[in-house]
Amino acid sequence: MTTALEVLPHDAQQHEPSATALRWARTAAQSPTPEVAGALGWDLDLIGAVPVEASDLVRIAAAAYLADRRTPRPTTFVRTFELTVHTVNPEPWNSAPGELTEELLHWLTGDVWHLRAVPATVTARTHAPLAPADDVMLLSGGLDSLCGAADHLQDGTERIYLSHYDGSTAVRCAQNMASSWLQGRVSYPLRHHSIKIRPNGTPAESTSRSRSLLFAALAAATAATASSPQVTVPENGFTSINPPLATARGGALTTRSTHPGTFSRLNALLAATAIPVTIGNPYLHCTKGELLERAHNRAGDALLAAAAATISCGKLDGGRYKGGNANLNCGLCVACFVRRGSFTAGPRHDPTVYLVDHLARPSRELLIKRRRRDVLDVQQAYLNGIDEIDILAVGNLPPEADIDAIVDLCQRGIQELSRVPLP
Repeated sequence: MTTALEVLPHDAQQHEPSATALRWARTAAQSPTPEVAGALGWDLDLIGAVPVEASDLVRIAAAAYLADRRTPRPTTFVRTFELTVHTVNPEPWNSAPGELTEELLHWLTGDVWHLRAVPATVTARTHAPLAPADDVMLLSGGLDSLCGAADHLQDGTERIYLSHYDGSTAVRCAQNMASSWLQGRVSYPLRHHSIKIRPNGTPAESTSRSRSLLFAALAAATAATASSPQVTVPENGFTSINPPLATARGGALTTRSTHPGTFSRLNALLAATAIPVTIGNPYLHCTKGELLERAHNRAGDALLAAAAATISCGKLDGGRYKGGNANLNCGLCVACFVRRGSFTAGPRHDPTVYLVDHLARPSRELLIKRRRRDVLDVQQAYLNGIDEIDILAVGNLPPEADIDAIVDLCQRGIQELSRVPLP
């Protein structure tokens, strides 16, 4: 079944009457529309005077994210989208860059995407320029992004930290905590831009695999506006590669948010649209424990207290248990096992309060029961190991990737996992 959606400014006319209209307020100051919530308007007024190519990329990425979250995934897994997006300059998006975008979205989500860009009515608003910066770094609220920021403390780089959040209070609190911790520790006055955009109401789809394109597009637009040549995405290599821990979990079933193939496709898209920014991950060859060690060596024990408030959990459902807490990492999903394993790589004590340790019986037993699949997958991973076939099952690597180094990285990541006690 095909889902046809059109994302347009709230005061514009539809081009595809048969499509469901998702109207988006033009500015942050205007009230959210019934379809789109958040503090970012279609005019991208919170970012500044964004070049046309970069602003249209954000609109397309946001449209895909809204479509993704509004459309439940069927039992057949694959959805088909006919997506019409209002842009200032439609021409590139109806040619090769549009095809690159469709392929990137398919790579990320496993769905089939058909993109059509149509001309938008442009307002005469002007936006204040953004002061120049040397780097834009993503600050997601996770442990890796905090560690990446800590590893770059006092490096003399004029940097903008960028966060995106939707409806999760826990993630928003973690991002604010990381921003507060960085205040006074960075070389320059802290510049933290936090952007919210999401579908209005409760999303119909719990996964958000298109979010990585939206986050990257927001970062690229910020970088282009600030004349920064680069976007830094701090993510440990084991999570970036995301090798399938259990049989038949490769391909589109495995999240590719920061996979090297994703960055290769993103940079090809930026080059095709003449956006003078590159996106990269300097920690591709670090496990989570090795990244934590680097950051701890740089920032000292003060990092650990801040790390306890970061969110790594892939399920974050603590509010569903009697006596639970929606702001706690569960401690038993695969992402939490990787997090817990990172603290076993050295003498650092894990200060995190996990939901599994917070709950009393019988809620704790229910959590363990619901995470049984995760526990079995982790057990299988360190019993069977990881090889190049498992890694390639996620998706092809860019030609420049060192497969031997990546295999070695994943084996070190499995070693960290193997030291986490299982229930």
